[in-house]
Amino acid sequence: MGHRPADPRTEPLPVEPAAGGAGDGLALAIGSGLGAVAGLAGWLIATRVLPQAEVGRAAAVVSAFILVAGIAQLNLGLALLRWLPVAGRYAPRLVWRSHGVVVPLAGLAGLCCALAVPELARTAAGGGPLATGAAVFALAAAGWGIFVVHDFVLVAIGRAWWTVWRNGLFALVRIALLVVLGTALGAQGLVLSWAAPIVVWIAVGALVLVGALRRFAARTGGGTVPSRSEVLRFLGPTWAAQIGNTLLLNQVPLLVILRFGPEPGAAFFVAWQAAVVLDTAATFFTHSLSARWARAPHRAGELAAACRRHLLLVFLPLLALAALLAGPGLAVFGPGYAAAADVLRLLVLGQAFRLVVVHELGVRTAAGRGLAYARLHLVSTLLVLGAVVLVPVPAPQAGVASLLPVACAYVAVQAGCALHVALAGVVERRRAGEPPTAPLAITRRARQG
Repeated sequence: MGHRPADPRTEPLPVEPAAGGAGDGLALAIGSGLGAVAGLAGWLIATRVLPQAEVGRAAAVVSAFILVAGIAQLNLGLALLRWLPVAGRYAPRLVWRSHGVVVPLAGLAGLCCALAVPELARTAAGGGPLATGAAVFALAAAGWGIFVVHDFVLVAIGRAWWTVWRNGLFALVRIALLVVLGTALGAQGLVLSWAAPIVVWIAVGALVLVGALRRFAARTGGGTVPSRSEVLRFLGPTWAAQIGNTLLLNQVPLLVILRFGPEPGAAFFVAWQAAVVLDTAATFFTHSLSARWARAPHRAGELAAACRRHLLLVFLPLLALAALLAGPGLAVFGPGYAAAADVLRLLVLGQAFRLVVVHELGVRTAAGRGLAYARLHLVSTLLVLGAVVLVPVPAPQAGVASLLPVACAYVAVQAGCALHVALAGVVERRRAGEPPTAPLAITRRARQG
């Protein structure tokens, strides 16, 4: 990815595909939402067919290889959303070089993780050799590392809705395998219900991409690619921010369990996962802005405003529905979990404020403002973690009600971050001498960033 860019003066830029608008974002959001909902459904089914200890061991393996893969992705998926739409005939080279970075790196990191924590390899191996378990873990990490990247590639080349079918079929196959293999093999079967379809989906996906990328390159022609310095300027800070976000999603429930106890912590974990599903879907919705911005940078302000409008129109009703169904939804897991309904409602309220932050992160990514993206992401992450650490722990008999201050602190952090983003936008537009609603202010900020 460090080769010289094509000269735009002599090589025409690719034409914009027909796909666009809110459709790309909706496809990404639905695809990620399907995966997240299937994950929750899978764990719910696992609790019905496996002993709790077996579920715990399998959950540790799955969480570990997803964490390793997420870090090893280097945020290349999001970067490809910016670079592929204008890559033209260089698109195949860009994608396969990304594979050449992510797959070996995630596989090696997975192998090291499995060897450093033998219990992970032991669970994946079942009754087999430890080396077999380590190999399964490494393959799962390598496959998952590139799995999400494929979604971004499909959106960037104008095949956004393929991601919905891809993720939907993956979810169905994984749940079916969980029932069959989990019942027969216990914790190992649950791990294999993830690892096996990941490997198959990546192999088939790579074959599909060969033809799709060839057609995209032939249709667009010409093209430009990022220089090595541009790659480093974008990936460095955004990768650090993504690591922080990945840790946030895992560390908040862990901190709650350690500070408030396992029973309230378990209820918070389920409520937190439900909120994470909505946050992940909203984040993926805004990712498509990068592809549309790259195709038509002269429409940056218009595209950013449309993305914000569609984001609010889609997700505010979903958040309201989630708040309404919080009690019945958590009751599915048991009465102890249903007691956390008010906690979930507060987390959902925090997510409503967070939509403002999510949109701003999408704008900064699309504009290539890596440092600004990382700064907002990391500050909001640290504020949430700090709030969870500083909330006083009440008497043990308080139960799930003791978690309400944690949820209130989350709302306060997200409201504060949203207010900061809104005020910063107003100040920058005033400095630019433009009206508060002027979309060109976003373009100017992008150029300055």
